[in-house]
Amino acid sequence: MFFAEYSRRLLNLKQIWLLVIPLLTGIVFTPNVSANINPLSIIVDDYSPTSTYRNWYYSRIGTDRGEMGADNYNVIIGGGTASVNVTTGWAGVWTNLMHLGGDTLNPTQLLGPYVKQEYQAQVVGIEIDILDGSGTLKIELTNQIGTPIHTNLFSLTGGEQTLSYQVNPTEPLKSLNWLVDGPGHVIVDEIRLMINAPDYQTKEAIFLFSYSHLSQCYDDATGLVRDRARWPVEDSAAVQSIGMFALVTAVAYDLGFVEENIANAIVNKTKERLGLLPTYKGLLPHFLKNGDIAPNTEWSSVDTVIALVSNILAAQSLNIETSSLESMLTDIDWSDLSNGFTGGISMGYDYSKVKITNTWDTFGSETFLLAVAYAAATTGKIAIIEQYPNKPTWDGSGFNDEMATLFFPMTGRDYWGNDWNNYRCSAFKKQYAYFLNNNTYSDLGLFGLSASEVPEKWAVANDADHYAAWGVGGHNGAANDGTTVAGYPIVAPHYAALTCNEHSASCEKLFEFIASNNIFTPLNNVESCGITGSALKWSSLKGSWNLVLQALGVGRALSGVNFVSYLALKQNNFLLNGYNSIFTEYGKPCSFVIPPGLIFLLNSNE
Repeated sequence: MFFAEYSRRLLNLKQIWLLVIPLLTGIVFTPNVSANINPLSIIVDDYSPTSTYRNWYYSRIGTDRGEMGADNYNVIIGGGTASVNVTTGWAGVWTNLMHLGGDTLNPTQLLGPYVKQEYQAQVVGIEIDILDGSGTLKIELTNQIGTPIHTNLFSLTGGEQTLSYQVNPTEPLKSLNWLVDGPGHVIVDEIRLMINAPDYQTKEAIFLFSYSHLSQCYDDATGLVRDRARWPVEDSAAVQSIGMFALVTAVAYDLGFVEENIANAIVNKTKERLGLLPTYKGLLPHFLKNGDIAPNTEWSSVDTVIALVSNILAAQSLNIETSSLESMLTDIDWSDLSNGFTGGISMGYDYSKVKITNTWDTFGSETFLLAVAYAAATTGKIAIIEQYPNKPTWDGSGFNDEMATLFFPMTGRDYWGNDWNNYRCSAFKKQYAYFLNNNTYSDLGLFGLSASEVPEKWAVANDADHYAAWGVGGHNGAANDGTTVAGYPIVAPHYAALTCNEHSASCEKLFEFIASNNIFTPLNNVESCGITGSALKWSSLKGSWNLVLQALGVGRALSGVNFVSYLALKQNNFLLNGYNSIFTEYGKPCSFVIPPGLIFLLNSNE
C-alpha cells in the first residue's frame, strides 16, 4: 500500500509573523489552525499481510476473514491481494464486520451503540478494486444468521477496474462476502465500505473514533473490557482497562457525545465488576480468563491502582458513590508490598502468589500513580523510590512521560523535586527531535516512540519482539525505535494524542495524515505505523490499553480546564489528599510548541 501525498497547510501572513516573533522575543505561539477530518470510506481489507512467519487471519478492521467455496477452486490471500480461480462451482472470501462470531455491525451506527446519533457515520456503498478478472463476481452483505440480504453481480472481462455501488442497509450485518460464481477468476486489491459521516473537527474525530474502537472491547453483559477487540472477553480481559473505559465514558458524556444514562450505566457496571473480581492481598490480576486470574499472569499493583483510581474519578464526576472503590485501595497490603514501609513498592505477586522482587524504583507516570495511591491509602506515607527518583524515565517511552496527566494535573513539582512541567516539555522536544533527520517522517508529521505492537506482526519471527516500549532513551542510556525488529522506526499515535493538550498542531498533523490514507476511520485503528521506502506499514489492532490512552489524551485537550479527571479530583478528598502529599508546588502548563521552520528551538534549554 502506498501512502497518499500529504498536502501541507500554507501559512498566511499572520502565521508567518507568529513564526518571526520567537526570533525577537523568545515567546512561542501556537498558530490557530482549524482542521477537519471527513472520512468517506473504510478499508475492510487490503490483503497486505503475508505469511512470512505465520498465517494471518484478520482483516484491516481487525475481524476474522477467510476463504469459502464449493467444487473445484483455489483461493490465495496475502501479499497485497486475494486471488480466486474457479474451475467449477464457486469460491471467494468472507469477512466478518464485527469481531466475534455472534456480533453484528449496525450500519447506521458505525461509532458503536453509545455515541449519540448526530455524530454517527452510516454505510452508503461498497467499492472493490480489481486488478484482473473474468466471469461473474458476486458481492454480498449478510445478516446475523449469514443469509445474504444485499447482493450485487458484476461481469468481469479482464483488466483493472474499481467496482462500486450504493447500498443503504439498516438491519444488523454479519459479513461482507465476495465470490466468483461459476468458472472464472479475480484478483482483488482492496475492498472498502463507503460511508456518510459528519465533517468532524480533528480532535473530535480522534476522540470519537478511538471511543468507537474501545467500545468494541467492552462487554456490556459482564462489565469487563477485552484486552483486544478481536478476542472473546472470556479468553482475555484487561483489568486496568475496566476502570479506564469508565473514565473515557465519563469524559464522552461531559463532552456531549453520549447520554447521561449511558454513562451512569457503564460507570456503575464497571465499578460493580471491579468489586467482584478476585484479589490477593488486595491486588487485582493483570489479565483475566473466564473472570479469574489468567494463567501465568500476576497480581499487579500498578494495574490495580490504574483500574481503581480511574473508576473513582469516573464515579466522582457523575456523583456515584466511591467509598467501596476507595476501600479496595485501602485494603491493599501496602506494608507487605513495601517490606514494612521500609522499601520500594513491589510490582505485585506472581501467579503462584510469591512477591515479585522488582519494585517501582524509577521516575515516571506509573511510579507516580503508585505513590499517590500509596499516600492516599496510608494517610500520607511517602513511597520510597529506590533507584532513580528523578527524571528521566527508564527508557523514554512516551506513555510513561504523559500517562499521569490523564488522572492528575502534572504541572508542578513533586516530593522528589521533579518539575513535571519542564520534564514533559523537554520530553516532547526530545521525542519530536528524534525524527527530524528522517525527512519522510518529519514531513508527514510522524513522531512518538511509545509502547505498542509492531506494525506487521506476521512479518516478525520472534514472538518476544511483537511488543515493546519503544523509547528515545532514559536511564537505560539507549534509544530503541524498533528498527532492529521491523526495519524502520515504529510510531505509536497514542503518544501524539497524550500530548495533544499542549501540542495540538503536532497531534492533529499526525492524525490527519493517517486519516487521509483511510487507515484511521470509525472502523479502522492505527496501533502503530512506520514507513519503509514509499510503503506505509500499519497495525490495525484495537488494543484496549492504547485506545484508552489515545481517547483520554485527546479528551483532555477537548476539555481544557474542565477535564473530568481534574474536576473530580478536587471533589474526592481521598485521592486529593494522596495527590497533595506528593505534589508540593504548582506551575504553569507546558506552552512549548514547534512551529514549522523553527527547528532550532529544539536545542533550547528547559
